Amino acid sequence: MSSSLFLHFRPRRVPKDALRFTLTWGLGGMAALMIVQQLLTGLLLGFFYEPVPVRAYESVQHIQNSIFLGDLVRSMHHWTGHFLVVVIALHLLRIFFNGAFYPPRRRNWLVGLAMGVLILTANFSGYLLPWDQLSYWAVTIATSMLSYVPLIGSSLQEIMRGGPEVGAATLQLFYSIHTTFVPVSLFLLMGYHFWFVRKAGGILVPKRKQSGETEKSTSVPAIPELLVREMAFAALVTCCILLFSMFIDAPLGNMANPELTPPTVKAPWYFLGAQELLLHVPPIFAICFLPLSIGLFLTLLPFTRQKDGKPTTLIKTLFITGALFMLILTITGIWFRGQGMTLVMPW
Repeated sequence: MSSSLFLHFRPRRVPKDALRFTLTWGLGGMAALMIVQQLLTGLLLGFFYEPVPVRAYESVQHIQNSIFLGDLVRSMHHWTGHFLVVVIALHLLRIFFNGAFYPPRRRNWLVGLAMGVLILTANFSGYLLPWDQLSYWAVTIATSMLSYVPLIGSSLQEIMRGGPEVGAATLQLFYSIHTTFVPVSLFLLMGYHFWFVRKAGGILVPKRKQSGETEKSTSVPAIPELLVREMAFAALVTCCILLFSMFIDAPLGNMANPELTPPTVKAPWYFLGAQELLLHVPPIFAICFLPLSIGLFLTLLPFTRQKDGKPTTLIKTLFITGALFMLILTITGIWFRGQGMTLVMPW
């Protein structure tokens, strides 16, 4: 039965070149593994977590201090969520430079983008759940950015907060999104994502040329050649996350206090690029124009011209410029902003 289920998402035979680790770096499988780990660890944490202010913070403390291996499970859930954002970003880069978003893989690119949005939503909605000072004020800052959206900004902010301020309604809303809508949607889209890969004949393998002619790659059975490699890599990744979580606990500060504003309030690191941009350009550009432009550009990529199965020079230039721009903004926000968001040297 397990082999039949595996073959629903993988071809019976795969090109031998597709087994080369440097072709994909295992990023897609790593992301899928981390999503499953998030679902499992989140399910365990849900047995003890209470989505009510005061009780939320106390329940997290109870998980960390009183439940057997509770601190380890929470750390794995916390760090895997952050690693997952990095992995999907790297996976997107690999797909782009390989040109694996053109037909017949166009639909899979769009499904992958939707999954990326859901993963960011999962991280953001889960950020508030510990109900400590860091999470409370980070979400307060992130949701306050919505007020800059023209015409509907105030309404969007109130919808996201479940009211005028971040409070009990916000916590309940974020908990519901984090534990119901996102996991179900992500699990369904992940199934479609792997099925589309299967329908497209597997991952895109660049054709090798020898003596002026294209050399055909030999194929091997997916079981055991591919299955064993994926299981071994999954075990290695799991061990690395486990060891990291054993030595570095998930942070938990003081309980959230709406009346005590910290000297420096930063959005979650994956939104720090937008917060940093707010310091340099008008808010409508940072919060409205730029995100819409990035989303539209990524959505329309599969419909652009290609050259030998790869993006054109113009498309590559725009993509690389945008990626580096956001990376620099994010790094600046993380390491070069001190109290009051003043520029500081990290050393």
